[in-house]
Amino acid sequence: MDLRDRLRLLRAAGSSRPRGGPAPGATAPARSQASAAETAGPRPARVGEALQGYVRAVPSGETFYVETRYPAGHCRGPLPLAAVRSIPGPAWALLGPLPPSVEMERAIFLDTETTGLSGGSGTYAFLVGLGFFEGNQFVVRQYFLRDYPEEEALLEAAAEDLASGRVLVTFNGKAFDWPLLEERYRMHRRTPPLAGVPHLDLLHPSRRIWRERLPQCTLATLEAQILGVLRERDVPGELIPQRYFDYLRTGNAEPLDEVLEHNRLDILSLVSLAAWLGRLVTDPFSPTADGELVCGEDLFALGRLFLHRGALAEGIRCLEEARRRGVTVVSEVRLQRELAAAYKRARELGQALAIWQEMTAGAGSLTLYPYVEMAKYYEHVAHDYRAALRAARQALAVAEQRRRLAGPSSPRARRDIEELRHRLARLERKLARSRSILDGFEPPPA
Repeated sequence: MDLRDRLRLLRAAGSSRPRGGPAPGATAPARSQASAAETAGPRPARVGEALQGYVRAVPSGETFYVETRYPAGHCRGPLPLAAVRSIPGPAWALLGPLPPSVEMERAIFLDTETTGLSGGSGTYAFLVGLGFFEGNQFVVRQYFLRDYPEEEALLEAAAEDLASGRVLVTFNGKAFDWPLLEERYRMHRRTPPLAGVPHLDLLHPSRRIWRERLPQCTLATLEAQILGVLRERDVPGELIPQRYFDYLRTGNAEPLDEVLEHNRLDILSLVSLAAWLGRLVTDPFSPTADGELVCGEDLFALGRLFLHRGALAEGIRCLEEARRRGVTVVSEVRLQRELAAAYKRARELGQALAIWQEMTAGAGSLTLYPYVEMAKYYEHVAHDYRAALRAARQALAVAEQRRRLAGPSSPRARRDIEELRHRLARLERKLARSRSILDGFEPPPA
């Protein structure tokens, strides 16, 4: 955003101030450090006679914030907020990845409301919500941009709160919220806070675990389908920027009260969702907080997550339990394939071979994978070239049938057939060579 655009925004903000009172964004007059310290405590204030909050003085000016405190036992869903503090560090390392020594006790849960969803230098974070534990309470502190000139003071005050954080927790914050804030800090020639602090974006583990059975993994969907909570009279996210622009134009902040409530609930849901995920990876085989057993689809996803993090034993156990409990959304063939591949990685080839044989036992199966894997096993591990040749011929028959169904022009089908013919030729040579060696062998005289 160039200087002309910035001046235009400032003029628009200035013209929107209600008459008959001080401008919401007016900066405090210059003061000595001593006088600034005397007024640094919270002072009651109103924005548009609607939002009850406080004015906070920082060296760069004043900013407005609203603070709400909840007991640590407050529940957003079946789990209390404090449950997130009892999750062991290795669980976060699976979800993050974060270091196993991460201190969730000192986490900052962050969510912003902005003037647009596209990002860029012209997008402002007009509401920065921070959640953190303070003793036996959970504090939600929301910094509100009353007017554009107050942005630097807002960022400075938020940075003071963020400085105590040892881990940042967001939902889609790696892609949007945090890069936007970092850009705003740099535009004011300030170093962004939390440099080097681990960042847990809950969107990514949520997608890994629940995308198999949920239509989408938005925070609202996870609230309803996982946490079991529904919002009433919630303002849709796409309407939030317009409410802020209306406030700048008219000075009426009353419609923004629902925006602050939306932001508060987002932060509380972040805490509950983090606790749910942490408990799930810590003990996937016990009932969840709502008393239900983890379904096969979720165990399948958890198994893949464990395998991705290198935890082979845990991954195999989850996939085996998913088979026992059954899957509906995930196909049985896909589950068998994942489990056989996991056994192969763990060098438990007997278990993998049993699954490959099971996959080929079904009548009319057109899955090429188990035949190819058996051919590899018999050739390179068992050195049973007859069995390898038999599996490769079965694979070729399946590949030719797949080509007939896909059409002769299918490049994938042509490539599969070429690779299998090459494998068959190699196996036939190996088998012939082994026969010639046996034919030329003369047993020693008795």
